[in-house]
Amino acid sequence: MKRKIGILAGLALLGTALYVGDNLSAQQPGGPPQQAPMRIGVVNLIEVMKNYKKAQNMEVELRRLQQEWENKLKPFRDQMNALRAKYTSPGTSPVEKEQIEKEVRKVQIDFSVMEEDAKKDLMKKSGEVYKQIYREVDDAVGRFAGSNGYAAIFAFNDATTPDEKFAPGNVTRKLSLPAAAMPMYVGAGVDVSAIICNNLNAMYPAPGAVPAGPGPGGNR
Repeated sequence: MKRKIGILAGLALLGTALYVGDNLSAQQPGGPPQQAPMRIGVVNLIEVMKNYKKAQNMEVELRRLQQEWENKLKPFRDQMNALRAKYTSPGTSPVEKEQIEKEVRKVQIDFSVMEEDAKKDLMKKSGEVYKQIYREVDDAVGRFAGSNGYAAIFAFNDATTPDEKFAPGNVTRKLSLPAAAMPMYVGAGVDVSAIICNNLNAMYPAPGAVPAGPGPGGNR
């Protein structure tokens, strides 16, 4: 869940407006040009991330990489714990304690170097994942909007169930965010999150998955 939030936070930093098209206009015979009704939509990025299978697989891969680094760091932690236990043992002489202190400092230095490498690697891989997912979401929204006459589709982050929506943590998060056009009510047909997710799963199937056909309204 933390990784998913991390992944969502990274998407929010990359940007929230996914697609803004030109206003559509229509020409009525024998009369002046008339402005066609603008079609507006919204997409909930949290809902998309929950249901986009490729994003789920990439999240699993990031967790696997994190666990790999944890396994590499564990021997250093175990060694430091063993040295500290020996240091506090009643039978350890002052000379032995002095030697243990030197060993602990060396292990701490080696641990810090590897921990820094782990942070850099995870940050780089996470950034690559955020960038790829955002490009694919942006592409899916752009294709759908262009094919279905949308003037604009706006992105937002919100819970996907009533219980989550009114959970204290989610309410606090929304109230503490900078002023933005967060929808409080969305009419039928305006939220296209499910359609975008279906199109994503069809256009960018996860490795080993069978490509699915586009969902209802899933023109691309």
